[in-house]
Amino acid sequence: MTWKTFGSLTAFLGLASLTVPSSAHHSRAMFNVEVLVAVEGVVTSVEWKNPHMWVTLDVPTADGGTESWGFEGSGPAAMVASGISPEILKVGNRVKIIAHPPRDETQRTAEFMGMEVDGVYYSRGTGSNIRNSSEN
Repeated sequence: MTWKTFGSLTAFLGLASLTVPSSAHHSRAMFNVEVLVAVEGVVTSVEWKNPHMWVTLDVPTADGGTESWGFEGSGPAAMVASGISPEILKVGNRVKIIAHPPRDETQRTAEFMGMEVDGVYYSRGTGSNIRNSSEN
């Protein structure tokens, strides 16, 4: 093998390895991506941080109490580009979040796909019709 071939091969492999981290982000295996649920409650915290924002709701239970649900969303820039802003998703607001539920039904962490606030639906930018899917 010549030095020129070796250098070209090394450069190619180096560039190819840069694509791996973007496709190896993390798995969605913990979520049931075949199902959408609507979870309604009061926002208790919102973290607008990269790489994913995080929302926590207090959700009423059948026995009159509440339970805390957490939702992982896209990054803040993607959420704002979808119309989901800090002005509408803030502590104290009552919202309905559309999400992929956890596969483990004992967990209360779901994947944020969109939300409804005051009758207005916002999608996380997935192109899915969350309104019709969540009404089932």
